[in-house]
Amino acid sequence: MATLIPSLGSARFDARGELRLAERLKDFLEDNVWVWHNLPVGAFGKHPDFVALHPRQGLVVLEVKDWRLDTIAGANKMQVDLLTNRGVVAAQNPFDQVRGYMLNVVDTLKRDALLVIESGSLMGHLAMPFGYGVVFTNITRRQFEQTDLREVFPPHRCIFRDEMTESANPDVFREQVWNLASKHIAAALSLPQIDRVRALLFPEIRVTQIALPFEEETAPADDRTLAVMDMNQELIARSMGEGHRIVRGVAGSGKTLILAFRAEQIAKAASRPVLLLSFANGITARLENAMQDRGVEDKVIVSTFHSWCWKMLRLYGLPQPNEKDIPDYTERQGAAVNAVLNAVERGLIPGGQYDAVLIDEAHDFEPQWLALAARMVNPDTRALMVVYDDAQAIYKGRKRPVWKELGIEAAGRTTVLKVNYRNTAQILRFARQFAADVINAPGVCAGAEDAILLPEDAGRQGVEPVVRQCVDYDGEGHAIAEWLLSRKTAGYQWAQMALLYPEHGIGERFEKILAKQGLPCDVAKRNRNRIQTKQDAVRLLTMHSAKGLEFPCVAIGGLGALKAEKPEDDIRLTYVAITRATHEVFITYSRMTELLGRLIM
Repeated sequence: MATLIPSLGSARFDARGELRLAERLKDFLEDNVWVWHNLPVGAFGKHPDFVALHPRQGLVVLEVKDWRLDTIAGANKMQVDLLTNRGVVAAQNPFDQVRGYMLNVVDTLKRDALLVIESGSLMGHLAMPFGYGVVFTNITRRQFEQTDLREVFPPHRCIFRDEMTESANPDVFREQVWNLASKHIAAALSLPQIDRVRALLFPEIRVTQIALPFEEETAPADDRTLAVMDMNQELIARSMGEGHRIVRGVAGSGKTLILAFRAEQIAKAASRPVLLLSFANGITARLENAMQDRGVEDKVIVSTFHSWCWKMLRLYGLPQPNEKDIPDYTERQGAAVNAVLNAVERGLIPGGQYDAVLIDEAHDFEPQWLALAARMVNPDTRALMVVYDDAQAIYKGRKRPVWKELGIEAAGRTTVLKVNYRNTAQILRFARQFAADVINAPGVCAGAEDAILLPEDAGRQGVEPVVRQCVDYDGEGHAIAEWLLSRKTAGYQWAQMALLYPEHGIGERFEKILAKQGLPCDVAKRNRNRIQTKQDAVRLLTMHSAKGLEFPCVAIGGLGALKAEKPEDDIRLTYVAITRATHEVFITYSRMTELLGRLIM
């Protein structure tokens, strides 16, 4: 049984014949076949009806026509004249149409040297069979053979209604499909090659879509084997149904990628704005860039929750907390949230303003914030998506909200992502050994559904994290500068590096040392945590601000300054910081604490 993307229950079919063909492809093709339906392919953005991929049989593009013989008034190699209620209408010959789709697909794939035959008589050809065909869902082969259409509809590239019924022979159907592909000899595609095919045909599924610029350009070739969502992630992203949806995922599992993908899908069909909320500013700029790259920035509002609350107060002319009355910044932010909550209860701020609300890093939201967000969803669309990871909840305790009490219908609507694609095996093992007893302490939650998730696997092999003791913060700064310079020499771009620290004051000391060493720095200042994603500079961020972000090389300094009331909070925060790194981690400290004792065990 093939994997159909989107799934049958989620896909939209233009005609009954498309649905019947989708059922046959799913039921009759092999288990290791993937079939994509009506998705824009590559840079040219055309929508073939079906694209089927088999590791050995190759790639076949199919066009579906529900035409009946009595509606075909005439045909040549370029167009078909159809009898309709509007009279005779000219349509493109489906074979000319689907051949054009296939050639675009082949041209797209041949851009990757690892998908091209390197030597021999077929040198330069695509390293897989490929072909195309047309499926006529309302014409039998016998009916076709009684016409003169074979001159413009090549019979060997046709599949007819009687050959795709539920009672048809699956072996014969499979043979018909794969006979559409060229038969030049080629080895079966490897999993990395299949991922490259998917990444080129459907660039929106690339895991690096939310990453910084420069990253993909300089990543080593063997790192690109997991550059796309796995099939399960893609199936989830493309098949997520309507209504309230919850996604639980471990760090680096592609939660934000799925969120951005979902926002794009909804926005393209939305009549009202789509609201995309996060907690920290750090991820907001990335999400804004992602919406721009996907061409939906005019329909998607990307904001932190607190910024959105201030906007609501301004938009509806309501009193705003001021610095004179509430000098403390954190308290002022809380007052703004309470003002919005009260205004919504009193009907001064209306609900249902957005066709969809999507919440990233929801583990950092207070329960009443989630309830407020749910009230902002258009009741006709009911499109709410909540993404979270309990292991990264660093602002409050471990208690998860009771979704039903917040007006969020999560029963049977929760998706779980357990595979970490961000970190190397070495980084993931280091982080788990450091924090597993805290982030998955026994007795915290009852039942598998409530258990805090830990990653089951990591994507790649790499180098072990390095922990170095220094004399003081200045010593840490110099050690970090030396390490960052060595990473630059190794071929990384400055924008692929980040320096994380627990307090802004420590970050300012580090910044001065890095600047003296000639390192370009982009510093997230206090209360302004956004980073300039287009600038090639080392990102300096607090550990809190780095949530949701990722960088190939991450230095973490000043850990001796962590002094939370609950040691578990510092452990969680450090776990989050370590797992921001996709390739290498360098950790410094100059003051021994119980937390640091865990790192150097």
